[in-house]
Amino acid sequence: MLSPFEDERSRALRQQLQAAFCVFDFVRLTVEPGVAVDQAVHRQGLQHLYQYLMAERREGLEKLRQDPRYADVGVTPMRWEQERAVPEPLSPLQVRQMVREDLEQEGPLALYRAFCQPPYGLRFPGGAEQARQAYGQWLDLLGLDPEQQPHVINWVGNLEVDYQAPAMGPHLLPWSEYFDEGLEWWGVWCLTVWNPVRRTLSMLAASSTD
Repeated sequence: MLSPFEDERSRALRQQLQAAFCVFDFVRLTVEPGVAVDQAVHRQGLQHLYQYLMAERREGLEKLRQDPRYADVGVTPMRWEQERAVPEPLSPLQVRQMVREDLEQEGPLALYRAFCQPPYGLRFPGGAEQARQAYGQWLDLLGLDPEQQPHVINWVGNLEVDYQAPAMGPHLLPWSEYFDEGLEWWGVWCLTVWNPVRRTLSMLAASSTD
Protein backbone atom coordinates (compact mmCIF):
# COMPACT_ATOMS: atom_id res chain seq x y z
CA MET A 1 0.00 0.00 0.00
CA LEU A 2 2.85 2.40 0.93
CA SER A 3 6.20 2.11 -0.81
CA PRO A 4 9.36 4.14 -0.17
CA PHE A 5 10.27 6.30 -3.16
CA GLU A 6 13.89 7.46 -3.36
CA ASP A 7 15.02 8.48 -6.84
CA GLU A 8 18.21 10.20 -7.99
CA ARG A 9 16.70 13.65 -7.46
CA SER A 10 15.74 12.95 -3.85
CA ARG A 11 19.09 11.30 -3.10
CA ALA A 12 20.98 14.29 -4.50
CA LEU A 13 18.87 16.76 -2.50
CA ARG A 14 19.22 14.70 0.67
CA GLN A 15 23.01 14.70 0.30
CA GLN A 16 23.02 18.44 -0.36
CA LEU A 17 20.94 19.18 2.73
CA GLN A 18 22.99 16.88 4.96
CA ALA A 19 26.22 18.53 3.77
CA ALA A 20 24.74 21.93 4.66
CA PHE A 21 23.78 20.68 8.16
CA CYS A 22 20.04 20.90 7.60
CA VAL A 23 18.30 19.44 10.66
CA PHE A 24 15.20 18.13 8.88
CA ASP A 25 14.67 14.42 8.31
CA PHE A 26 12.25 13.40 5.58
CA VAL A 27 10.76 10.37 3.86
CA ARG A 28 8.70 10.13 0.69
CA LEU A 29 6.30 7.28 -0.08
CA THR A 30 4.07 6.39 -3.00
CA VAL A 31 0.51 5.23 -2.38
CA GLU A 32 -1.06 2.50 -4.48
CA PRO A 33 -3.95 3.55 -6.78
CA GLY A 34 -7.35 3.06 -5.23
CA VAL A 35 -6.15 3.41 -1.64
CA ALA A 36 -8.12 5.98 0.32
CA VAL A 37 -5.67 8.02 2.40
CA ASP A 38 -7.18 8.67 5.79
CA GLN A 39 -5.68 9.49 9.15
CA ALA A 40 -4.75 5.84 9.72
CA VAL A 41 -2.62 5.89 6.56
CA HIS A 42 -0.92 9.06 7.78
CA ARG A 43 -0.04 7.19 10.99
CA GLN A 44 1.44 4.39 8.90
CA GLY A 45 3.63 7.05 7.35
CA LEU A 46 4.95 7.88 10.82
CA GLN A 47 6.09 4.26 11.15
CA HIS A 48 8.04 4.58 7.91
CA LEU A 49 9.64 7.72 9.33
CA TYR A 50 10.69 5.74 12.40
CA GLN A 51 12.25 3.05 10.23
CA TYR A 52 14.22 5.69 8.36
CA LEU A 53 15.44 7.33 11.58
CA MET A 54 16.57 3.99 12.99
CA ALA A 55 18.41 3.19 9.75
CA GLU A 56 20.21 6.52 10.07
CA ARG A 57 21.13 5.66 13.66
CA ARG A 58 22.53 2.29 12.61
CA GLU A 59 24.54 3.88 9.81
CA GLY A 60 25.98 6.45 12.21
CA LEU A 61 26.86 3.71 14.68
CA GLU A 62 28.68 1.71 12.02
CA LYS A 63 30.87 4.74 11.32
CA LEU A 64 31.47 5.20 15.05
CA ARG A 65 32.49 1.56 15.45
CA GLN A 66 35.40 2.12 13.10
CA ASP A 67 37.07 3.63 16.14
CA PRO A 68 38.12 0.65 18.35
CA ARG A 69 37.11 2.59 21.45
CA TYR A 70 33.45 2.29 20.38
CA ALA A 71 33.55 -1.20 18.85
CA ASP A 72 31.14 -2.60 21.45
CA VAL A 73 28.56 0.19 21.31
CA GLY A 74 25.14 -1.11 20.29
CA VAL A 75 22.00 0.48 18.88
CA THR A 76 19.14 0.96 21.30
CA PRO A 77 15.61 1.27 19.88
CA MET A 78 14.19 4.77 19.92
CA ARG A 79 11.04 5.25 21.98
CA TRP A 80 8.40 5.85 19.32
CA GLU A 81 4.82 5.78 20.63
CA GLN A 82 3.05 7.12 17.57
CA GLU A 83 -0.31 5.94 18.88
CA ARG A 84 -0.02 8.78 21.43
CA ALA A 85 0.60 11.44 18.78
CA VAL A 86 -2.27 13.94 18.55
CA PRO A 87 -3.22 14.82 14.94
CA GLU A 88 -3.81 18.46 14.02
CA PRO A 89 -4.99 18.77 10.39
CA LEU A 90 -3.88 22.04 8.84
CA SER A 91 -6.23 24.15 6.77
CA PRO A 92 -5.31 25.18 3.20
CA LEU A 93 -4.66 28.70 4.50
CA GLN A 94 -2.33 27.40 7.20
CA VAL A 95 -0.42 25.33 4.64
CA ARG A 96 -0.07 28.32 2.32
CA GLN A 97 1.21 30.51 5.15
CA MET A 98 3.50 27.78 6.48
CA VAL A 99 5.48 27.25 3.27
CA ARG A 100 6.01 30.88 2.24
CA GLU A 101 9.56 32.22 2.06
CA ASP A 102 9.51 34.66 4.96
CA LEU A 103 12.29 34.75 7.56
CA GLU A 104 10.29 37.26 9.60
CA GLN A 105 7.46 34.80 10.13
CA GLU A 106 7.40 33.37 13.65
CA GLY A 107 5.53 30.62 15.43
CA PRO A 108 5.34 26.82 15.32
CA LEU A 109 4.46 26.77 11.59
CA ALA A 110 7.23 29.07 10.35
CA LEU A 111 8.78 26.39 8.15
CA TYR A 112 11.12 28.55 6.06
CA ARG A 113 12.61 30.15 9.15
CA ALA A 114 13.14 26.73 10.78
CA PHE A 115 14.69 25.38 7.58
CA CYS A 116 17.10 28.32 7.19
CA GLN A 117 17.91 28.91 10.86
CA PRO A 118 18.76 25.66 12.66
CA PRO A 119 20.77 26.07 15.90
CA TYR A 120 24.14 26.15 14.10
CA GLY A 121 22.98 27.70 10.84
CA LEU A 122 23.01 26.35 7.29
CA ARG A 123 26.32 26.06 5.45
CA PHE A 124 25.47 26.29 1.77
CA PRO A 125 28.42 27.49 -0.34
CA GLY A 126 26.02 29.78 -2.18
CA GLY A 127 24.67 31.31 1.01
CA ALA A 128 21.08 32.51 1.42
CA GLU A 129 20.21 32.24 -2.27
CA GLN A 130 21.24 28.59 -2.45
CA ALA A 131 19.30 27.93 0.75
CA ARG A 132 16.21 29.50 -0.80
CA GLN A 133 16.56 27.36 -3.92
CA ALA A 134 17.10 24.20 -1.88
CA TYR A 135 13.99 25.01 0.17
CA GLY A 136 11.88 25.25 -2.99
CA GLN A 137 13.26 21.95 -4.29
CA TRP A 138 12.57 20.33 -0.92
CA LEU A 139 8.96 21.54 -0.83
CA ASP A 140 8.44 20.23 -4.36
CA LEU A 141 9.91 16.86 -3.44
CA LEU A 142 7.61 16.59 -0.42
CA GLY A 143 4.52 17.54 -2.41
CA LEU A 144 4.03 20.69 -0.34
CA ASP A 145 2.53 22.66 -3.21
CA PRO A 146 -0.53 24.64 -2.03
CA GLU A 147 -1.89 24.69 -5.59
CA GLN A 148 -2.21 20.88 -5.47
CA GLN A 149 -4.16 21.05 -2.21
CA PRO A 150 -2.07 18.70 -0.08
CA HIS A 151 -3.58 17.31 3.10
CA VAL A 152 -1.17 18.09 5.93
CA ILE A 153 -1.28 16.84 9.52
CA ASN A 154 0.86 18.29 12.30
CA TRP A 155 1.69 15.60 14.90
CA VAL A 156 3.47 17.78 17.47
CA GLY A 157 1.14 20.76 17.71
CA ASN A 158 0.36 19.98 21.34
CA LEU A 159 4.02 19.83 22.45
CA GLU A 160 5.56 22.91 24.02
CA VAL A 161 9.22 23.83 24.24
CA ASP A 162 10.41 24.09 27.82
CA TYR A 163 10.68 27.88 27.93
CA GLN A 164 7.05 28.14 26.79
CA ALA A 165 5.71 25.41 29.08
CA PRO A 166 3.72 26.49 32.15
CA ALA A 167 5.80 26.95 35.28
CA MET A 168 3.28 24.91 37.22
CA GLY A 169 1.54 21.69 36.32
CA PRO A 170 2.61 18.49 34.54
CA HIS A 171 4.77 18.60 31.42
CA LEU A 172 3.64 15.84 29.08
CA LEU A 173 6.28 13.38 27.98
CA PRO A 174 6.53 13.67 24.17
CA TRP A 175 5.45 10.60 22.21
CA SER A 176 9.02 10.00 21.07
CA GLU A 177 12.42 10.75 22.56
CA TYR A 178 13.32 12.07 19.10
CA PHE A 179 11.74 15.37 20.18
CA ASP A 180 13.57 15.74 23.50
CA GLU A 181 16.38 17.95 22.16
CA GLY A 182 14.16 20.35 20.21
CA LEU A 183 11.81 20.80 23.13
CA GLU A 184 14.64 22.39 25.11
CA TRP A 185 14.28 25.63 23.12
CA TRP A 186 14.59 25.45 19.30
CA GLY A 187 11.34 23.63 18.60
CA VAL A 188 10.10 20.43 16.97
CA TRP A 189 8.49 19.44 13.68
CA CYS A 190 6.59 16.39 12.53
CA LEU A 191 4.26 16.65 9.53
CA THR A 192 2.70 14.13 7.19
CA VAL A 193 1.84 15.41 3.71
CA TRP A 194 -0.58 13.66 1.38
CA ASN A 195 -0.49 15.04 -2.17
CA PRO A 196 -3.55 13.65 -4.01
CA VAL A 197 -2.28 14.82 -7.41
CA ARG A 198 1.00 12.93 -7.18
CA ARG A 199 -0.29 10.21 -4.85
CA THR A 200 2.67 10.68 -2.53
CA LEU A 201 2.73 10.66 1.25
CA SER A 202 5.71 12.46 2.73
CA MET A 203 6.92 12.89 6.27
CA LEU A 204 9.20 15.61 7.61
CA ALA A 205 10.54 15.94 11.12
CA ALA A 206 13.11 17.99 13.00
CA SER A 207 14.34 18.31 16.56
CA SER A 208 17.62 19.99 17.43
CA THR A 209 19.46 21.91 20.11
CA ASP A 210 22.79 23.69 20.55
